[in-house]
Amino acid sequence: MEVIAQLGSLLGISFISGINLYATVAVVGLCVKHGLVQGLPPELNVLAHDGVIFVAVCLYMIEFFMDKIPGLDTLWDTVHTLIRPLGGAILALMQVGEASPAMEVIVFLLGASLAAAAHVTKAGTRLLVQASPEPFSNVLLSLTEDVAAVGYAYLSLAHPTWTFFVTLVCLAVILVVLPFLFRTIRMLLEALFFRIRALVVPVEPAAASDGLPFHWDQFFENVKHPGEQVIWTAKAYAAKIPSVPRAAGIQLVVTTANLYALYRRRFRFQARKLERSAIQQQRTYPGRVLARCLIRTPGETWLVQMYQPLAQTLPQEPLARDAQRHDPT
Repeated sequence: MEVIAQLGSLLGISFISGINLYATVAVVGLCVKHGLVQGLPPELNVLAHDGVIFVAVCLYMIEFFMDKIPGLDTLWDTVHTLIRPLGGAILALMQVGEASPAMEVIVFLLGASLAAAAHVTKAGTRLLVQASPEPFSNVLLSLTEDVAAVGYAYLSLAHPTWTFFVTLVCLAVILVVLPFLFRTIRMLLEALFFRIRALVVPVEPAAASDGLPFHWDQFFENVKHPGEQVIWTAKAYAAKIPSVPRAAGIQLVVTTANLYALYRRRFRFQARKLERSAIQQQRTYPGRVLARCLIRTPGETWLVQMYQPLAQTLPQEPLARDAQRHDPT
């Protein structure tokens, strides 16, 4: 259990430093200075210096206010992409004391990796929250992070055995959500760059079969029915499509007979299809970053996110004209 306790303190401090490095340093320094936790490694005594605590608290206060302002918090997280993992690695090294060079390298890499995983998860979650129209969720999330950073840092020192298992659970959760976060971050960044590019080069409606990129065109030739013609195609993202991961990039294709979502999963090209004659509802909802397109049939409901200019070019008549006879009004 002693080994687990040592690992718990090392893993916990490194992990939470990826969320808020300055709060972690301040909590560890205050715990050492005032003897709130006994039996800590002597190498941590340097954090109990009044100057270290003062600087850590000042930087924490700056981060406290920066973290509450949308846009500035993203800039702050970007600046700390290297600082937090490096800080987590240094804090991990300080807890092992004198060790072999190989062990020091292992601990440095472990601490940096844990802090980096927490930092990426935090930054990605912030981008997701900022995409929502209301401003309060960002502040609430930031306050939760502040409380968690202080509490988790103290828990790592006072109850390292518990922290060991809690950190493992947190890492397991991160491994599950990271693919979704990466897809979402890529989607938001691509949407941002598209908006900037659209200010310089007007967006032309994507139409006809030659609008499909080469790799999708080759795949689609084997998917479409004989004689089926492409009316419109554009890049989009899956918000809710059966069997398609959320935020995954797709190629939306409208043909004379069907609506297709072409996507890649497990390194394989795949396709979902809706028959135009089965579509009962189609609506487009403008958004802050991406527009949402709802397409509903008796058996399936698709929710697709698209760049705003491309959403305006999405054909309404080809999808809706057969659906009119299903509309009771």
